[in-house]
Amino acid sequence: MQDLHQRVMDMIHEYGALGVLVGMFLESSVLPIPSELVLVGAGAMQIPILTIVIFGSIGSTLGSVIGYSIGKYGGRPFVDAYGKYFLITPEKLSAAEKWVEKYGSFAVFLSRLIPFIPFKVFSVSAGILKMSFIPFLLYTFLGMIPRSLILASLGKTILLYKVPGLIALAVLGVISYYIYRRAKA
Repeated sequence: MQDLHQRVMDMIHEYGALGVLVGMFLESSVLPIPSELVLVGAGAMQIPILTIVIFGSIGSTLGSVIGYSIGKYGGRPFVDAYGKYFLITPEKLSAAEKWVEKYGSFAVFLSRLIPFIPFKVFSVSAGILKMSFIPFLLYTFLGMIPRSLILASLGKTILLYKVPGLIALAVLGVISYYIYRRAKA
């Protein structure tokens, strides 16, 4: 896993914007790559924030189509049998399905805003529940814009101001955990 993460960071370092796009595509499709690694890492590498936002959002949106397709065409039986290979447990899937049933397409937007929660789960649930494809893509893309902006900015902050950047990361983690716990309740 560590080797995979290092390869993604090397790819971003070598290819810049295209590396961000591919990294976010892989992260949002099926590989266990945290989006935080890609976006914060790209920010720390001094890739322009607007570039990270655009290419990260496009890559994530394209990658989410794979999860959506797995859900739509493979359904729950496929995910129950093979989900563990791309970190989707039946419990996570059930929770995501409840969100999608409760909030509809907007659940996809919300899921992109919460750090440390894999997008794949919501993409697969949207496919299983046969969410309309165009709103799914639109909310995925729109949700990635603020997420990419915040995480890329955090990467630049960590590089420029190591201690305040780490404090900001800790605060972001606490806020994310609080939002996750409230949503779960």
